[in-house]
Amino acid sequence: MAIAVASIKYYQCTTWAEGDTHGGAIDTGSEITSAADQNIFDDVTNAERSAGDTEYRKIYIRNENADTWEAVKLWISQLTLSTNDEISIKLGTSDGVKSVEGVAAGYVTPTSKVHGDVLTVGDLVQNASQAVWIKRIVDASADGYTDNTFILAFESS
Repeated sequence: MAIAVASIKYYQCTTWAEGDTHGGAIDTGSEITSAADQNIFDDVTNAERSAGDTEYRKIYIRNENADTWEAVKLWISQLTLSTNDEISIKLGTSDGVKSVEGVAAGYVTPTSKVHGDVLTVGDLVQNASQAVWIKRIVDASADGYTDNTFILAFESS
């Protein structure tokens, strides 16, 4: 049976507030919906734009299909529209928090499924999830940008 894309869900982590303890396990009560304003990162303030800012968010991808989603890969299918910031990603663990796992090295910016840095998630059985860290860097003295977005892509190979 084919995997129903509508059954691939994105969720917040249990400690969603910014700070060193951001992270933790999946919060299945807090689904992240696509195209919702500030669904992962909040708006950049003028102070953050002027001084520069680096932020981290931990999300989960979860397979809510009855079948296994095999050989899953992760990449950034659309980089941010602003030229003054960047997005990078890395895989995480179910208990990692920002102060330990989030700020550690290993972030990459793969822009296609065949990119050399594409992240390999592996197989996700029914109701299994994978933690993903997203890092956003806003350059100091960056221009303001309204409705800045990026898109992550997951697909089986």
